[in-house]
Amino acid sequence: MRKTLRNYALIASMLMASMVTFAQSKITGTVVDAETGEGLPGASVVLKGTTEGTITDFNGDFSLTVDANSVTIVISFVGFQTLEKSVNLSETQLLGKIKLVPGAGELSAVEILASVAVERKTPVAVSSISRELILERASNQEFPELLKSTPGVYATKQGGGYGDARVNIRGFNSENVAVLINGVPVNDMENGRVYWSNWAGLTDVTKQMQVQRGLGASKVAVPSIGGTINIITQNTDADQGGNVFYGIGNNA
Repeated sequence: MRKTLRNYALIASMLMASMVTFAQSKITGTVVDAETGEGLPGASVVLKGTTEGTITDFNGDFSLTVDANSVTIVISFVGFQTLEKSVNLSETQLLGKIKLVPGAGELSAVEILASVAVERKTPVAVSSISRELILERASNQEFPELLKSTPGVYATKQGGGYGDARVNIRGFNSENVAVLINGVPVNDMENGRVYWSNWAGLTDVTKQMQVQRGLGASKVAVPSIGGTINIITQNTDADQGGNVFYGIGNNA
């Protein structure tokens, strides 16, 4: 009698185990970009209303084990619209390619603006020249000559014509000095020089100019060994006004 009961209990436990095994199903699929068709690695695949889920592999493939016959999965990825998909396991377990459309949740654009260092706060050796000082010194000098009184800077026309001025910072010649206008490098791509004749009238629109002495962070790596000259121009919101200046020359 006991042996018979043991047999019945064993059979019942085996049936229960098979029922549990039968109730569990595995969902597989591939999450791809709807535009390019490429797999999305790291996409989240979660059962709706639960914390159970998985993430896609390097190729966008995933495999998820569920206990119900009908479930809803939520698929999400940064920069793409979240997708909810109902799955009836009695019909299919292979979902194939699941396409996510870019758009919702997309990261906002980052706007990069030209900036200036703050004296006694930014940890670099920097000198600033204000708009008022530029107008006071301008006269008939070329733009680089406005930096003559800046520590560590030597500017000269080199005896040439207009636009032939050169700037040396801490002994480094102009090929090793980065010049930026509103954060945009203007050094020649071949030799690193700046042809000031291409920037006639820069004195009239410059709002502020800063000179950083020595190597520092810059959008141009090689020319900034000696230092960086950062020129910030006036914006369109500048107050209405004008200025008067005169110069005297001698062609003899």
